[in-house]
Amino acid sequence: MPIDDNFYQTLKAAEKHVDHYVWGPGKEGEVTKNQEVVDAHEKSGITLEPRGIHGTYVAVDFDDCVADGACLPVCPVAVFEWEKNPGKAGQDDRLDYTDKSDPIREADCIFCMACVSVCPTTAIKIDQSLVDVHNRVQLD
Repeated sequence: MPIDDNFYQTLKAAEKHVDHYVWGPGKEGEVTKNQEVVDAHEKSGITLEPRGIHGTYVAVDFDDCVADGACLPVCPVAVFEWEKNPGKAGQDDRLDYTDKSDPIREADCIFCMACVSVCPTTAIKIDQSLVDVHNRVQLD
């Protein structure tokens, strides 16, 4: 399911992760329907819990991201890297299906939309107008 256009109004910026905000609370999303993701969580002993949206103008819904990594190689400015394997951005660098494509360099985005076009679960939203929202976020 695509990210709600108004997520920044209906969710709360709960924390800052590297240089991007994490918006929550999360939801039961596509990850709960993907057997590879469910199996990877069970195998690793990690509880499959809602994780929210990472990023504001390069927003990745971690509850819908099934960790296929298609967004990593298509990004011409390397906005994404694997959350659990920092510094790695190749599809084969994913540790397992509990890993997520993290918009670690959100500020480098050139708004080409390549990542949006390849995401199999529409878990990515790119919106240049949300740069101002990102700049105004204040965490409690």
